[in-house]
Amino acid sequence: MTNTMRTKMTNTTRPRILMTIMMALTFSRTSVATYFPHLEMYGGVDANAWFAPWVSDTILGLLVPVMIYLLWRQTGAKVWATLIAYNALGAFDYSHGLATQWHYPQATEGAVSAVIYLAIGLGMVLNIAVALMMFRGDVMRHFLK
Repeated sequence: MTNTMRTKMTNTTRPRILMTIMMALTFSRTSVATYFPHLEMYGGVDANAWFAPWVSDTILGLLVPVMIYLLWRQTGAKVWATLIAYNALGAFDYSHGLATQWHYPQATEGAVSAVIYLAIGLGMVLNIAVALMMFRGDVMRHFLK
């Protein structure tokens, strides 16, 4: 393999590997689908305000494999914009979760509440980082060639 080929492969592959890892880490948001019985409307202890964040978390989590597929197998302006929009929406959803946790804390003890804030905050940072990485010159060239 020549140096030019190695450089080209490294320039487009490394950021996508990192973005894949960061997006894959947000797949865990699908686990909130199991929390719905905890809502007050279903006889649970958590505020009904959690309904919307948990629905969007479940949907966005289920879309992670689709977004990773697009990241690796598709190109074009629409795919590039879709990946940016998905990660921006994911970050917004996490911020909605942080606000909901602030106003309607889940029925947990103090240490567990800190873990909830940390997990939600980390997911938000990961989605923001991926959205911003989509604007790297090499990533843009890969998708918009």
